[in-house]
Amino acid sequence: MTFRTQLQKPSARRVAALAALPVVAALALTGCSTDDTANGSSDSAASSSNGSSTTGATGGDSTTAASAASNDALLAAVATARKSVGSGTVISVEQEQRGSAYEVLVVTKDGTEHEVHTDADGTGVTGTPQTETADADDRAEHERFVAAADLDVSKAVSAFEDLHAGAITELGLDDHLGKVVWEGDVVDGSGTKHSVRIDAGSGDVVTDQVDTDD
Repeated sequence: MTFRTQLQKPSARRVAALAALPVVAALALTGCSTDDTANGSSDSAASSSNGSSTTGATGGDSTTAASAASNDALLAAVATARKSVGSGTVISVEQEQRGSAYEVLVVTKDGTEHEVHTDADGTGVTGTPQTETADADDRAEHERFVAAADLDVSKAVSAFEDLHAGAITELGLDDHLGKVVWEGDVVDGSGTKHSVRIDAGSGDVVTDQVDTDD
């Protein structure tokens, strides 16, 4: 009898242990599920955060690139106009038709003024370049402007960009209080128009003010 009782006790322990196994397994599975869910949420949040950060950085780069490239078409129009004439000095470049075209004035060595129109990219000539018959006074003025302009139109564009980041809508040589200047307008990212004059010889700023005219 004692022997049979001793055998029964181990059997009871084994039964209890076996009965506890499903509970332990269930708890283990629940713990894994909770950990996986938590990790998944954390990973998703991290991925979302990283995605937002990347998108923001890309948007910022795009904006910067757009600003830096805003006057590429204008400079292309200058090169296209000069090439179409064959040689000469660009004394004026201006956006037309709300930026869908450019008008460029090129003066050749004989003092003749050539008017060239380009497309929006500045890479193609539209129509036929027009030649304006210049009288003695016009030729003298052109010669004065060209002689005084140590800064060519490309350097003038750079000088304007140093003052204001934005699109140059017009730029040309003119006389201001007896001094030859590059004068023009720059429209910044907020839409504000800045009217600027710089000395065509030294590049010094002569005037720089906000244009409030509509």
